[in-house]
Amino acid sequence: MASIALKVTRPPLSSAVPPAPRTVKPLFRGNGGTDYLCGNCAAVIALGMGPTQHVIVDTTICSSCGAENEFPVELRA
Repeated sequence: MASIALKVTRPPLSSAVPPAPRTVKPLFRGNGGTDYLCGNCAAVIALGMGPTQHVIVDTTICSSCGAENEFPVELRA
């Protein structure tokens, strides 16, 4: 399975240690083979996205560390 780190557009507001990325659930789930990870802490934000699957937002806040991440244009709906 491929993993792609998302571009961080705003770092986390807090310097507190985030929970382990494995304990955080992804915001999106697909049925493909590419995971999109937080560019700051490597938590999975979109799990198993396929080539024809898209997300409905341009950016999202990582639930693990609080960094704002931008999805690539080809993944946006």
